[in-house]
Amino acid sequence: MDQYIMIYMPTADYSMVDRVLGEVAEQVTPSPKEIEKVDGVAKSVLEKIRGALEFSKFGPEIILGGSYARNTWLPLEADIDVFLRYPTNVTRKELEEDSYRISCKAFGEENLVIRYAEHPYTETYVDNVRVNVVPCYKVEIGNWMTAADRSPYHLKFVKENITREQTLDVRLLKKFLKSQGIYGAEIKVGGFSGYMCETLIYRYGSFKNLILNAAKWKPPIIITDKDKFDEVKEKFKGDKIIITDPVDYNRNLGKALTIKSLAKFVLACRSFLKKPTKEYFTVSGKKIKPKDLEDNILLENVIALLFEHEKMSADILWGMLYKTLNHFKKQFNENNFRVARTVAVSDEKSYSAYLFLFETKQVSEYETRIGPYIFDEENFEKFVTKNLDNSYILWVNEEGKICALKKRNISKAKKLLEEMLKDPIKYGASRKIAETLKNGKVYAGKEILEVEKDELWSGVIELLEPGEKKYFS
Repeated sequence: MDQYIMIYMPTADYSMVDRVLGEVAEQVTPSPKEIEKVDGVAKSVLEKIRGALEFSKFGPEIILGGSYARNTWLPLEADIDVFLRYPTNVTRKELEEDSYRISCKAFGEENLVIRYAEHPYTETYVDNVRVNVVPCYKVEIGNWMTAADRSPYHLKFVKENITREQTLDVRLLKKFLKSQGIYGAEIKVGGFSGYMCETLIYRYGSFKNLILNAAKWKPPIIITDKDKFDEVKEKFKGDKIIITDPVDYNRNLGKALTIKSLAKFVLACRSFLKKPTKEYFTVSGKKIKPKDLEDNILLENVIALLFEHEKMSADILWGMLYKTLNHFKKQFNENNFRVARTVAVSDEKSYSAYLFLFETKQVSEYETRIGPYIFDEENFEKFVTKNLDNSYILWVNEEGKICALKKRNISKAKKLLEEMLKDPIKYGASRKIAETLKNGKVYAGKEILEVEKDELWSGVIELLEPGEKKYFS
């Protein structure tokens, strides 16, 4: 394999790393009993889909995909994708309607949830295993009509290029990423997709070799074939990390990876190599309780906004949540309420919440407005006219500018947030949640702990005790 990757070959003794990886290997590998169960589910799913094809107008080809088909799934987390490949003469509308009809006949409409990517697909659960039915077109490589058209080729690539031994490496990587909270390419996470994990193991050969190299990464990071390097570097100029899709070199698998998730991965790799423990492969299942939070001295500087909303696609919801949160944070900073950190949480069904950690929740009741130079007579006169009657004093500062000391309209962060909720759109909120924001509830400090919402409490923990702290110990 001729790949343009600077392989870092360490001389240090990493026997402890090998020991930990050996201990974790069993935890990330499904048991024979679970494999047998999921095999049975997959067989049942295929039978249901095949039986439902009689209701199809086009008879699409069926391909079994997902982490199950690629043999890279984690225990209790198998997912089965069923790709329905349609002829290219089928319209997009026909494709969507026909695949939905097949799903309804196979699993019952009442058991389906419609998800959205580039186009709608259906999700259901069969014996606690997630099953996605995804329509796509049967096309040659490069002639993509939808993003999902690549998926059958991804499956073929992984099955042909990831060895049985490397499936363990993929599982180790997935578990490592999950423990850091950076697994999943959805908007909520902005992390590593399953196929990206498989591609990284293909490129670096093993989990250990990947993290040894990733610990030294500095953007821009380019992971591609040697003969594609210059072309890829120019095509994706400006991207912090470029991981070309082996099936489609015009696609950067790292596009959806946020700089924060990338940084956390590099930091986790460094930290794990310095002090390897199984903690880096452990996802906390601890249930948060108010008493875990009430003694945190920073709690008094936290303000929460809790609001209800209708159920919608998770990616649509999180896109709106992050957009609105960024605008609200900007308003706080522009009004001198310095925001240290923010967190958004949601049950993705009926409510969401924002959490703000402030350096201070209250600023001085007074503010200084600095006007134009005295020599700018026209603008000087405008400033004086506007501020003369509602200022305590006016004066000329050392730079020769007119200044006014005024009473600040809002001196408390909670009050400013309540003001923004009166007209959320004015302050940058997404229109689809603007009306529900108007009815949102604002809580400060220990008031937050009186609200019985698990996601809210988890958000406070994330805000005040970020998972990154283990990297610095």
